[in-house]
Amino acid sequence: MSSPSTRSATPCGSEPDEVVHDSGVQVFEDEGSRPPSPSSETCEDTIPENAAGPVESVVVQKLYEIGCCCGTCPTRRHPGSDTHVTNSFTINCPIMRDILAKALENYYQDPDTLTAENWTFTSSFQPLVHRWQKLNEIHQSIQALVSDSDDVDDVEVAARKKASNDLIAFLTPLLEPSITALDETIATGRIRHKNLWQIFPAGELVVTRFFGVETLCRVSRKHSLSSDSSNMWVMCEYVDWNGWTTGMKETWVTIKYFKGRQKVSGLSVYPLSMAADPEGIKARMLARGKRWEGLRGYRYQQYKGYKIAFKVGEEEDVQLTMSGRVVIDPYAYYHSENKPAPELAGLDTDEQGPGDSPAEEESSGTKDEMTATIVKHEIPERVDDSNLPELSDEHRLLTNPWLIGFDIKAKDWARYCIDNLQDIAWNDSAFDNLVSKGGEKQLAWEFVASKKESTQECDDFVAEKGRGITILMFGPPGVGKTFTAEAVAERARVPLYLISAGVLSTTPSEVEAALDHALNLCRLWNAMLLLDEADVFLGARSDEGLIRNELVSIFLTKLEYYQGILFLTTNRFSAIDHAFQSRVDLFLPYYDLDSTQRRQVWLNFFKHFGTEKFVVGESDLDRLCELNLNGREIKNMCKTALLLSRRDNNGVVKVDRLLMLAQKRTTALQLLGQKGDANMVGR
Repeated sequence: MSSPSTRSATPCGSEPDEVVHDSGVQVFEDEGSRPPSPSSETCEDTIPENAAGPVESVVVQKLYEIGCCCGTCPTRRHPGSDTHVTNSFTINCPIMRDILAKALENYYQDPDTLTAENWTFTSSFQPLVHRWQKLNEIHQSIQALVSDSDDVDDVEVAARKKASNDLIAFLTPLLEPSITALDETIATGRIRHKNLWQIFPAGELVVTRFFGVETLCRVSRKHSLSSDSSNMWVMCEYVDWNGWTTGMKETWVTIKYFKGRQKVSGLSVYPLSMAADPEGIKARMLARGKRWEGLRGYRYQQYKGYKIAFKVGEEEDVQLTMSGRVVIDPYAYYHSENKPAPELAGLDTDEQGPGDSPAEEESSGTKDEMTATIVKHEIPERVDDSNLPELSDEHRLLTNPWLIGFDIKAKDWARYCIDNLQDIAWNDSAFDNLVSKGGEKQLAWEFVASKKESTQECDDFVAEKGRGITILMFGPPGVGKTFTAEAVAERARVPLYLISAGVLSTTPSEVEAALDHALNLCRLWNAMLLLDEADVFLGARSDEGLIRNELVSIFLTKLEYYQGILFLTTNRFSAIDHAFQSRVDLFLPYYDLDSTQRRQVWLNFFKHFGTEKFVVGESDLDRLCELNLNGREIKNMCKTALLLSRRDNNGVVKVDRLLMLAQKRTTALQLLGQKGDANMVGR
C-alpha cells in the first residue's frame, strides 16, 4: 500500500490508492482530482506503509472512483463533474459497529452478514438508506445520554456521543440524495424506476396480486432485489401450505421498466404503508388468514368463481369459471399425481427459497428425461389437521389466497381462491324426496351408516381384503338408482365421486390407472364412489371378448381390496358375471314407477321448481300420473315447460302444456319404432 506522498498515477480501471485524513477517514482514490488531504503527514505516521488488513485507528475506510481522464468510462464517471464517487467504505470503529448493528437488527437473513463482509458497505448503500430513520433515532438516544448513573462514566458517554456524531456526519452527505428522493416519493406517491429499490427494505410488508387477487407479502431478507436494464424483481415471501407443513415460500414479483414517474400504488408490488387504506387491507388479509388457517387439511367446500386449472403440457395454467363442490386438499394432489411438493421454510426461519436469479424456476429436484417416468416423490403420512399449530396474526396476514383442490364434477385439480369458498349447505331434503317402492333408500342408508359407525373391520382371512362395501343397484333408467347414491352421500356429509363407465377408455391399462386414481382419492377423503353404467365391468366373460375379460378381471381385483363404499348401477342385471355377484354386499332392485310413485315425483319437482309456477289441480295431477314416465322424464318436462312459459303466461305452467309435451314425446318415440305407451326412456 503506497502512501499518499509517494503515490504514482494509475490508469483508468486500476486499483485506486488509499488516503487517510486527520478526521480518521481512510480513503481510496484514483490519481486526478482527489479530495484535499490536509494532514497527509499524520496519515503516514498513523498507517504503516504496506499495512495488511484494517487498521483499528482508522474509523472509516472509503473507496472512491473518479471519472477517467478520457471521460469515456460511464460506469466510473460521476455525471456532470469530475468529483469523486464513493464506491464503498468500511467501518472499523467498535462503537460505530455497535450503533449500526442495532440499526440493522433483523435486516439481514444471516445475523453475521456484517462481520462476514468486514463491515464494508457498497454503493448504493441500501441497508443504510432503508434504516436511516432508525439510525437517527439511535443517534438521538445516544446524544441524550447522561453520565450520572453508576454504570455509565463520562469517558464512555463522550466516546459514544463522538462516534455517533462522526458516523452521522459522514453518512449524511453520502446518503442525502437517496433520502431526499425517498422523501419525495413518500410525499407525492410517485417514483422513478431507478429509485424503486428505496421503497423495498427487507422485511417490508408489500401489496401484490396472485392470479389477480390482492395479497400481502413480505420482502425477503435473503436476496430481496434484482434488476437488469429493463425490469426489476422483488423477492417476496408468503405463508403457504403443502398438505402437511405450514411454512414460508418465496416468489419473484416483476416490475417492468417505465419512464418518468409512476404512481407507487399502480406498481405490480408496492409497500403497504403507501396504500390508500393500509389498515383496511390488513383487516381483510387478517380475516382471510384466519379462514385460511381453518382450511388446512382436507375440506369439502362449495365454490363459485374462477379457478386456476392445472393443464398438463401447457406452459401456463388456465383460468376457468366454475360453480360446484370442491375438495380442498393439497396433500391428495401431490400424493395422487406424484408431484413434488414445494419445500417450505419454517415460519420463523429462512431455510428455503428460489434460485440466485429470478429467471431460475423453483425446483425440488433435478430433471432427468431418462428417469422422469419412474421417479416416485416421497410423501409423508397425512397429518392430523386437528392438531396443527396456530398461526400468529403476522403470519395470517401473509397467507396465500389460493389453495389446491379438486373439482368433484369436472374431475380436475386447480387452485381455488379462499374468498370464493363457502361451507356446503347440505340438501337434507334430497333423501326425503327420493321415491322408492320397496324401501331401497332406507336399506342403503342403514348399510352405509353401519359401515361408517363401525369400529371393527370385517376382514377377509387374507389381510386387507373384504373391508369395503359394494352396493349394486339395478333396474330400468330414471327410477332413482343414481339419485339413491347422491342422497345417501348427501346425508352422510361426504363427497360422492361419480364415474360413468361409458366415458372410460377401453384400454385395460388406462382403465386400471383411472380406477386406481379414483379409488385412492376416495380412500383419502372417505368418499363414496359411484360407478354409473358399470355394465362393461360386470358382464359375463367369454372366450371371444379377451379385452372385455381383462377389464372384468381388473375390476374384480380392485374390488377385492377397496376399503370404502362403492355404488354400482346397471340396466342389465341378467348379464352380470357370476364371479362378480358373489362380491356384492347388497343388491337393490329398482322397478318402473307406478302411478302413486309418479304422483309423488311430480309433486316433488313442482316444489323444487316452485309450486306457484305450476297451475295443476288434483284432477290434472291424476291425468299426469297416468303418463308412463320415469323420474328423469318428469324432471325434463318440468324444465322444458318452464322455459317455454317464460315468453307467455307470465312464466306460469298449465297442465295443457305438460300434456302437450308428453304427447310430442309419445309421437317421437312412435316414429323411432317404440311403443307410444311404453316406458319412455330418457337416458
